Amino acid sequence: MSQEVYNSPNQNNEEVDLIKLLNYFKNGIKSIFKLIWKLVELIIWFIILLKRNWILVISLMVIGAVYGKFIRPMLSGGTSMKSYEMVVKANPISNYELYALSNEINNQGAQNSNPNEEGVALAKSLGIAKMEQEAIPRLDDVVNSYFENIETATLRGFDTDTLFYQSFDLKDHKSNMEKTDYSFQKIKLKVKSDLSPQNIQSRMIDYLNMLPGVKREQESKLLALNVLENELKSSIRGIDTMFIARAEANRNPNQSGIDQTVVNTASRGNVEADLLRYKEIFIKRLYGTMRMKADTEKGIQVISNLRSVGNSSLWENQMLKYALYGLVLASSIILLIQFNKYLEQYSSRRN
Repeated sequence: MSQEVYNSPNQNNEEVDLIKLLNYFKNGIKSIFKLIWKLVELIIWFIILLKRNWILVISLMVIGAVYGKFIRPMLSGGTSMKSYEMVVKANPISNYELYALSNEINNQGAQNSNPNEEGVALAKSLGIAKMEQEAIPRLDDVVNSYFENIETATLRGFDTDTLFYQSFDLKDHKSNMEKTDYSFQKIKLKVKSDLSPQNIQSRMIDYLNMLPGVKREQESKLLALNVLENELKSSIRGIDTMFIARAEANRNPNQSGIDQTVVNTASRGNVEADLLRYKEIFIKRLYGTMRMKADTEKGIQVISNLRSVGNSSLWENQMLKYALYGLVLASSIILLIQFNKYLEQYSSRRN
């Protein structure tokens, strides 16, 4: 009996607290639904206002659509905004220049850009109003960048923390890559001129390839590739020389030292087979080096030519855009009229 009396107050308090918590949640849910219903009522009230003044709404929307479709192109000289896209292949240094040029072009209207800047001058001469880049992720770029970091690290010798690179996997490297690390970049342009896409493309690519930073990167990479190419060619010529010497030695069996190159004691194989295998490796490396050299000499390469594309956004449709402006203007006028009526009613009640 005493135990029941001892436990009953605590149980009652717990039940009271639970009921208060449930009521609290219930009132909170009710208040949320009341707020949502008030917003719905406000939207319905606004739609009723538009319906009452439908003549004003439709008139201003039609005027805006006509202005965006016919009048605005006539005032701007008959030249409408055109959308273009192209895909280029570049290295990280060239990509930085691409993004810098994009910032210059996009900020020329928002800020007081220096009119003597070459990028801004180029954009104005080509009629480029907006420029955007979009990196195209490719597995080749991830793998090449990953092994390039590993190969560069091996040049440091004992200064490199081998434990770090043993735990440095491909997924971690991909997550740390920037958009400028991808070689393929999609360029989107908004152009307001009658110039041909080929003219715009050639002038843009020529400007980018002649920038000092791009030229320095190109020259330094070409220098390293030329050294590697010469070394590989020298190794291939050395192997060919050894084969020629071997063939001449076989013609003269009395020559001393003929059997010194018959067997490779390390691999227990034929020396000629080993030389052929190494020659094949060197030829493959030479092929890859010459491809990299050819790509480097071209600088920023055009993968897909500049082509006209349709407007991807409804807001870029000038007719629809100014029709919506008309709707906003009509709504503002109607709300101002309602506010004026409210002020008159408030004034009459005070008087």
